[in-house]
Amino acid sequence: MLPGIIGVMMATEAIKYILGIGEPLIGRLILYEALGMTYREMKTVKDKECPLCSDNPVITQLIDDYDAAAENPETYEPAAD
Repeated sequence: MLPGIIGVMMATEAIKYILGIGEPLIGRLILYEALGMTYREMKTVKDKECPLCSDNPVITQLIDDYDAAAENPETYEPAAD
């Protein structure tokens, strides 16, 4: 039951985003407590030091060889465009 509830919430967010309607959860996080059937909303802030989503990201591409990257994370090569 829980995956169904969360899945419906995720699908609803995707539909709202695609259609450009409603208020998306951008910048907010919904916490669902199934035992008490309660919801709580928290505001989130962007991490200015995030290597993926900051204003100056360090990670900009996917990698080609995940096995090699797992064995040698300091020397992996970014994926080709």
